[in-house]
Parts: sequence; structure tokens; C-alpha cells
Amino acid sequence: MNILFVVGEFPKLSQTFILNQMTGLIDAGHDVQILAKKAAPDRKVHPDVIRYRLAQRTFYYGTGRPGGKFQKTLEFAGGLVQLTLDRFIHKKGIHPNAFRDLFRYPNLILMIRALRRIDLTDRDVILAHFGPNGILARKCLDQGLLHGRLFTAFHGYDMLRYLQAKGQQAYQDLFRSQTTLLPISLFWKERLIRLGADPSRTIVHHMGIDPDKFSFCPAQPASPVHIVSAARFVEKKGLSFAIRAVAGLIERGYDVRYRIAGDGPLHAQLQQQIADLGLEDHVFLAGWKTQDEWIDMMREAQMVLAPSITADDGDMEGIPVQLMEAMAMGKIVVSTLHSGIPELIQSGVNGYLVPEKDPDSLTETMASALKSPDLWPDLAGRARQTVADQFQIRRQNSQLICLLSGNR
Repeated sequence: MNILFVVGEFPKLSQTFILNQMTGLIDAGHDVQILAKKAAPDRKVHPDVIRYRLAQRTFYYGTGRPGGKFQKTLEFAGGLVQLTLDRFIHKKGIHPNAFRDLFRYPNLILMIRALRRIDLTDRDVILAHFGPNGILARKCLDQGLLHGRLFTAFHGYDMLRYLQAKGQQAYQDLFRSQTTLLPISLFWKERLIRLGADPSRTIVHHMGIDPDKFSFCPAQPASPVHIVSAARFVEKKGLSFAIRAVAGLIERGYDVRYRIAGDGPLHAQLQQQIADLGLEDHVFLAGWKTQDEWIDMMREAQMVLAPSITADDGDMEGIPVQLMEAMAMGKIVVSTLHSGIPELIQSGVNGYLVPEKDPDSLTETMASALKSPDLWPDLAGRARQTVADQFQIRRQNSQLICLLSGNR
């Protein structure tokens, strides 16, 4: 199959779940092209981006110029003028009824302009990640600028913050079309159906990892205790609660080293929290890490912490890939009763779950786990088996290929 991925930023270190799909489909013999708005600002890239020469497969439809709302307004106005001239002078362009969509979806102008220059009509399948990209792809299909069957993966923000900004009816055109919806968890499937999606075209498709890349090295008791997290520094990751929970462990007498891989808008706030709690010798913001660097961090750790929360603006997680990676390595995972995470972790069976925004429960659960290392081997074995059985990327990609080819 000729497959087009439609994404926002690419390549993005925090979205290895999309990268794993791309490389898996290439390995299966499919022709993959990528349409992205812009390059991610990450200084580092995943080795697979280079190994698979994905830069040569990627087309960008955004200008990539720095600037805020003023720059975006200029780009929108320029695109609108060009499309208007094409329509009335050159007698080509989008249907006049579609002009209203340009004001509803400003990025649509940029995508249309790019697809006038780049012929991607040879694609059999379009796989859009995140609902807004699915809308843009659907509009371009309607204009004849793209061809093929459209599939749209829903991850989290597109079900919450986007709907808060655009309204609960934002996806109705997508729902009325023949687009197949691929929520990454049962939690999101149920929400899509409540919004009006057709249950027969709404299919849960989990993201996955390759367990073979994560050598099984189950947690072993040690002092100091090494705890790690990987996250973008945004509210929904719950990192401020993690830091408070680690402070609680230290107050109980545990010698802890907590390293957080990542960065983001809350960096200064988290650094200040660490200083205010006097944790400079215990908690470290380690910066963005490649997957190999993240694996090295996990290798020496006993515990991986992912205390996801529902942010004040309603933003939520999907199922964090870092938890799958940690479970594949046999680490003790501690997370929250949030979004689709209980579809991965059964508390007390292959990891631990606590209520959101409850640092005391996090502290208590981590302390209880540290007091019971005799339970770790069975916990670790079941954790890896869960990933191998339900979240193995090759199996997930095989299922995805069946979906994309119409055989489900």
C-alpha cells in the first residue's frame, strides 16, 4: 500500500508511538510518505529517523517561520488571496462553498497550498494522527487534493482541549464521512461514540512498543533507590505531584534519586519546587533523552513513576508509552487511575495505580512496594507479559495493516 501519514510536528521525540508505526509499515514493505505542518524543535532525533531516512519521505506544509499570531495572520491572509485569485482569475481552486472552511481551519490554507505543489494523490491510505489533522485531511480529500481511505487516530488532547476551543460538534463532518476512527483506548472510543461517532467505524487500536528493544532487567533492591520518569513538562503529566511524593519518601527515611527526562513550559516551575522542598540532591531534571538514553536511565532504576492527571483545562493522557517500556524491562511502575492507563496496568498485578492528584497515596504506594521486594519478580514477569501479549508493536502493526487494507 501507498500510505500517507498526516501529523503536526515531525520528527518529535515524545511521539515514538507514531514513529514505531511508520517504521513498522516500512518494514512490512509499504511505501510511507509523511505530511507534517512543521519540524519539531527537538535538538535530538530518534535514531530510526536517520536509519529509515524519514527526512526524505517528509513534506512540510507550514512555512516554518518564527512568529506569533501576527505572522500566522499574514500567512493566512496571503494564502486566502492566492486561493481567491486562483478561483476567479485562473478558474481553478477550491469550490466556493469550501471557503468557509478556510476561516474555521486556518491551517487548511497552508495544506491546500502545499498539495498544489506536491502531488500525493497516489496514496491508497491516509493515516492522520490526532483529530484536527483528520479534519484537514478530510477537507483535502473532498477537494480532490488527496485520494485514498482516511483513518484518524485519536490520542487525548484532540478529545478535550480541541473540543473546548472548537465546540462539541467539531468532529461532526468527520463522523458523517466514511473515515475510520482509531482511538488508542477503550476510554477514548466510548467518548467518541458519546460525541456522535458511528460505533461500527470506531475501532480501538493501541499504540505499542518493541519489547525486544527493552532487555528484561527486573528491578532489584538497592540504596539509594532510583526512580525515573519521562515526560513533557506540562500539567497533565502530574510531575509536581511526583516531586511531592518523592519528598514524602525522603521524609520516611528513604535515600532517593529521582531523575525526570524531558522538558517543557513548566521547567522553571518544577525547578523552583525542587528548590523550595530542598530536594536539589535528590531530584534532577535531566533534559530530553533519546530512546537509548532513556533505556539507560531505566536500566539502573527500581521504579518508573507516571502520575498522570486531568489538567485544569481538561487535557488528559492516552496510555503513556513510557509505562509500556518500563513494564517490558520489568520495572515497578506506579501510575494513576487516569484515562486508558487501567487498560494497561492492573494494580497489584503488573504495577500499581493510585488516585489522581494524591501525592500521599503515591508516597504510600511507593513505600509499600519498596518494603516488599519479594513481590517484585512476579510483578515484573506479569508486566512484561502484558506488553508482549497486548502492546507488542509488530502485532499491533499487523492488525493496523489489516485495518488499512480493509480486512478486519
